[in-house]
Amino acid sequence: MKKETVNDLTFNLKEEFYKIYGYMTNDIKTYFSPGRVNLIGEHIDYNGGLVFPAAINLGTYGVVIPRNDLTFRFFSLNFVEDGIIEIGINQLAYDKMHHWANYTKGIIKELKSRNYSIQHGFDLLVFGTLPTASGLSSSASLELLTAWICNDMYQLNLSREYLALLSQHVENNYMGMHCGIMDQLVIAKGIKNRALLMNTATLETIDVKANFEGYTWVIMNTNYPRKTTDSKYNERRSECEKALSIIRKHKDVKYLCELNEKELLEIKPYFQDEIIYNRAKHAVTEQMRTIQSQYAMENNDPIMFASLMNQSHESLKNDYEVTGLHLDTIVSLARQYGAIGARVTGAGFGGCAIALLPNHMLESFDQQVKLKYLNLTGLNAEFYHVTFENGVDIYAN
Repeated sequence: MKKETVNDLTFNLKEEFYKIYGYMTNDIKTYFSPGRVNLIGEHIDYNGGLVFPAAINLGTYGVVIPRNDLTFRFFSLNFVEDGIIEIGINQLAYDKMHHWANYTKGIIKELKSRNYSIQHGFDLLVFGTLPTASGLSSSASLELLTAWICNDMYQLNLSREYLALLSQHVENNYMGMHCGIMDQLVIAKGIKNRALLMNTATLETIDVKANFEGYTWVIMNTNYPRKTTDSKYNERRSECEKALSIIRKHKDVKYLCELNEKELLEIKPYFQDEIIYNRAKHAVTEQMRTIQSQYAMENNDPIMFASLMNQSHESLKNDYEVTGLHLDTIVSLARQYGAIGARVTGAGFGGCAIALLPNHMLESFDQQVKLKYLNLTGLNAEFYHVTFENGVDIYAN
């Protein structure tokens, strides 16, 4: 988004707030919480691995005014059919009828359960530019938006790492989605024009320049929705835990990603189920690809980085089995029409892929891939030429 477009957007959101809630005060604030894209290092954040995400310019805006009582009201311009969702401070339990607002409720409930002082409620208007169920972390973006609003409004002085962990806890225990820490942490700690090489076991991050001169990052939305909570994501986590239990009988490790390929091969005869072995194989090899990708970034080698992206997708397709027809189709078309590297990004099972594209190919790329993908799948793909941005914060418009 261009700066003036964002400024117009936030101004219009304040107008929308007035239309929905019928009032305006000087206490009104606008916040922005980015989405994220993972450049490489997929499905290893919960296996103690390194990941390489960046916060992006698509995300979730929140316009908020504090109230003088303990009532909360939520409204989303993305789900206008839900209307204003109104709850009291003691009505924070999960309610499937509250749809998207459960992510917001969960954050407030968790802060309250940890005995942080919630002195009053607030009225919140939300607008997301992230496509839902796409793998770009719209849920984590909303969680961190709410956490940052509360941190600022109630003057809690909590660190970005703490808010990320709190949001992950809500996702795991309130929403029932057993995700790792990557999404929440990069949305909390993102840095403009940088990606974060992230150790998910220690939460240590190293920011690395993430742009290759002459190339653009393109996110490709298959528009085949990813229903993560109901998908096989939790099944994959369980399979990795089975693999780890076998490995621990022969190696003293805490996480799958502590192994190298040679060590895993030595243990292979002890695996009776090839599928379980393949899950471990993906985790171990993806860890090595992520380490190598840092070298490619730091040495400004887009060809090497693209090759690692392509290898990553093949591993996610064959060893981890989380891609599917729509993702495989759009990745294949991307490579055919100019991308030097392309791979699924996010949990898979639908959602988005990311491609690295020479700038001179941009003009024709979107149109050609869109047309071919439509012919093959019957779905209209969407394309986002993304930039990398700072983490969640007040939006200074």
